[in-house]
Amino acid sequence: MSVAEKMNLEGAAAFVTGASRGLGRASALALAEAGADVALGATREDLLEEVAGAVRAMGRRAAVCPLDVSDPVSARDALDRAAGEMGRLDILVNAAGVCPRVPALGTSDGELADTFAVNVYGTFYLCTAAVPHMQKPEVQRSGGGRIVNFGSVAGLRARPGLPVYAAAKAAVHNLTQSFAADWAPLGIRVNAVVPGQYDTDMGASLMNDPEALAAYVKKMPMGRVGSPEEMPAMVLYLCSNASSYVTGALMIMDGGLTLQ
Repeated sequence: MSVAEKMNLEGAAAFVTGASRGLGRASALALAEAGADVALGATREDLLEEVAGAVRAMGRRAAVCPLDVSDPVSARDALDRAAGEMGRLDILVNAAGVCPRVPALGTSDGELADTFAVNVYGTFYLCTAAVPHMQKPEVQRSGGGRIVNFGSVAGLRARPGLPVYAAAKAAVHNLTQSFAADWAPLGIRVNAVVPGQYDTDMGASLMNDPEALAAYVKKMPMGRVGSPEEMPAMVLYLCSNASSYVTGALMIMDGGLTLQ
């Protein structure tokens, strides 16, 4: 089988959270472009409907599955609904996240709880709920289950003003590798993409501060922030059979920031 054939996702079904905007939206559209049917999860149903229309315009099936990833019942019900509407679940992409940019001494109890609930607990709820679906024979015959979590370079290297987010993303990295070790015998691969700064809604506070942005970019070997369109190729690779021997990997995509 050629590399191009291994990247083809025709016949596979994916569930992408955080799919209404930013890197989650870009990832969902890339999976559809590669041939997958895609269920879309986020809190904003109206935005999900727009993405679903784009998926259907490619000739793929789309399901809109609104959810609150921080709520275990909502998260698990949405994933089960996605698998039910698609008829199977081969791929899970956990792109939902929140990023409070506040120092430790300014962090409220609510911000602390919410950041871990969305970034860490949500990842845990959805990954564990996906396992029974990914163990089904039709999925195993097609290359097994594939999970891609969204980490962050903040979880690898501390930055001022992001202690809670950094700790949460470090936990996502560890969950990813722990799940990879536990579930490899079950035919499920688990990896993470680890973005740096991208031009998305989540990164708007930096993108809208010219002085801070200039200082940030100056540290980067590539001298610029990432575009959302630069992320999906890595997500697609990890969701495809081209990465059949890859599990537990943290794929850094930061323009060289962590080299400094």
